[in-house]
Parts: sequence; structure tokens; C-alpha cells
Amino acid sequence: GYSSRFSNFHFEPCDINSIDPKDMIRTVELDCDSLNDVIATVDEEVNVCLRHEERNLPWWEFVILSNKGKAESIVIFRADHAIGDGFSLGKVCTSILTNSDGSPVKDFVPEGMKSNKDSVLRQSKLVLAWKLLCGIGKTIILPLLWRDHKTAYGKNTLGQLPDSGNRKAFIFDPIPLPFLKEIKNAAECSLNDVLVAALSQAMNDYCTRRDCPMLKKHGDKIRCKAMLLVGFPSGELHNGWCPVPLDLGVGMKGPRDRIAHAHRTTSDLKSGLYPYCTMALQNIIMPILPSFLTRLIIHECFGKFHISFSNVPGPAAEVKLAGKKVSCCRVYVRHITSNFLALSYNNKVNIVLTADDEAISHVHLMPTLYMKGLVKIASEFGVAVPEDVQAAADKEDNVTNADQN
Repeated sequence: GYSSRFSNFHFEPCDINSIDPKDMIRTVELDCDSLNDVIATVDEEVNVCLRHEERNLPWWEFVILSNKGKAESIVIFRADHAIGDGFSLGKVCTSILTNSDGSPVKDFVPEGMKSNKDSVLRQSKLVLAWKLLCGIGKTIILPLLWRDHKTAYGKNTLGQLPDSGNRKAFIFDPIPLPFLKEIKNAAECSLNDVLVAALSQAMNDYCTRRDCPMLKKHGDKIRCKAMLLVGFPSGELHNGWCPVPLDLGVGMKGPRDRIAHAHRTTSDLKSGLYPYCTMALQNIIMPILPSFLTRLIIHECFGKFHISFSNVPGPAAEVKLAGKKVSCCRVYVRHITSNFLALSYNNKVNIVLTADDEAISHVHLMPTLYMKGLVKIASEFGVAVPEDVQAAADKEDNVTNADQN
């Protein structure tokens, strides 16, 4: 994962050749039988500031959590987001990974993902002109959009500045990729639409269980958006991404309406120029603005919405790190809002939610509620639910205990 605390920044030019590579690797000894205990250590380590004067190192490092207990050991690659986006840092990771047979790992970004973005620009000039005007208009009014309704999930986080900086990781059970593809094919939508619809269902169930007055009042008109983090893959180490708001359709009544809403909204983004205009704004206009105004715009945009959402590809087959098999890959991201990030690896999708558990009551329910949402969607479209997914959705103990509190 990549992250840094939001304060205590230290900037100092440094010759990269003068740094001992061993200083970029830290080892933490553990004796944990529970994955939750290991993840608690991960939460502690990602809070260590990368930009601290006492360390005076580049803004990346490796942390080895060497566990002698029954739970897994973890290697954390930490990098500040200023260095690059998820695709760029993913390419850095592939340079130190190998396939099971020892061969180099190829580019993990599907060709279809690259060609889809190029195809947007191959439309007629008249269509492009109209979509450009629409994209510019949406980009200009982004800071002026209505703030989300203060639901049970977002009532203590929306518009709260300064950000607390408190973040905790919540690990979802791995989801078989073939299962998600079956839902995608049955619903005639994209894989991303399935993930968004399941998040929408989880948000709905969370608000229902927390007796959310906003959901009761506004129903399908409730404003509950995610900041969709759109990436622009490149062969270079760069920050080629931009945030665009995506209505989650939390108030929709059933799985079919939820899927249809997700498909309609994401299709509009894919076929339009809104992300390109937002990218131009942040890369061309914002750098020339005063820093206080830039910070204000960023906080205003992110602070309006409930959550950030991202779905990125990873290696399709099992890989090795330093000759050892990698059983699972996850990405941790610290944003102003809570962050939902899905990473596919070795035929499974691994999801991590990072959130302020002090501000969002019972946010630990979300992994189970998400699995329940997937089961609802699969059942609606006649897709068989794998046993491990059903077992993850049936974890009623935490849900029941929270409802009683």
C-alpha cells in the first residue's frame, strides 16, 4: 500500500546515490495467530511519516512484518502519492516480482483498459465538441455541487476540517473473480458496475441498520456519492489520475435498479470527456493557483462526498517476491475521505476499506454487508454463490451485536 501522514512534512534535496538501500527496509518482528492482529500492526506502520526530518529518506520504503505465529507475514511497499499514482507504483512493484517460473512479470494493465480511453477521443469532431463543453461545465461546477446528505455513514465526516488523520484498515474476504464475471455477464454490465452496485447495497443496508433518518426522508433521491478515482495508465512514473463524483444510487429499491443505475452512470463517464477536463484542471490550472486556494478546492471537493472508490488490476497469476510465493495483494490508501479500493490478483479480488472508525460508528460492519450485497445481486440474476462468499456474508455475529448497541 502507499500512504503518508498529513503533517510533519520535511522537504530536503538529497542525492539518491548517497542513500544506503538497507535504510529503505525496516523489519518488524511479530508473533500473531490472528490476521486482525497483523493488520493492526499495518495500521501502526502506515502512520509512520515518510517525510520526517529524523529519517531524511526518499518518500518510499519497504516494511517487512515477519510473523512467527500462524497468521501471514506481510511485506509493505509504502510510497507517498506525490511520487506516482496506483498504476505507476504497480509497475514499480512488478519490476521486483517474478512469475512462478522465475520469468519477469508483464504489464498488468489490460490492453482493453488503455484502448477504451483512446476510443473516447476517436469520436466525430461535433460529438467531441459537445462532450467537451459538457465536461468543462461539470468540472467548473465541481466545487459548487451540493454536499451529500449526512447519512448514518457520513454524518460525522462530511465537511469536517481539518481531517482527523485517524485511519484503520478493514479487510474484506477475497472474492473469486470468476464469480464477479458471472454476475457481470448475467447483468450485462461491467465488472466495475458490479463492485459499485455492491457498495451501494452495503451503504443502503448500513444506513437501514443504523436507522438513518436521511435515507427514510429522501429515499431514492438521497445524495450519497463516491469520488471515483479515474486512472490514465502510462509507461512513465507519474500521477495520471483524477477524481470525479459518482452517484452510488444508495436509495435504489432492488439489485436490478442498482445495477442499472451503476451501469448508466459509469457508462456516461467512460464515453464522455469529464475525466479529461478534470485532469486538465488539476494539472494545468491548479498548479498556478495560490497553495491555500488549491488546498481549499481539494478539501471542498473531497469533503462533500462519502467515500473514494477505486478498482485496479493486478497480476493475473500467482507471483513471487524474493523467491517466495505471494498469497495475497492488497492496497491501502489514505485519503481525506474513507477509501474503498479493490485489487484483482491471481483470480481473486481483494478489497480494503480505510476509514476513521472513531467518526463512522460500526464501520467494521461494511465487509460483511458488502458480501451480503453481492449475494443479493447474484441471487437476483440467477448466479450461484460460492461457499466462501456465502460464509463471509453469513457472519451475523458482528452485525447482530452492533444492532443491539
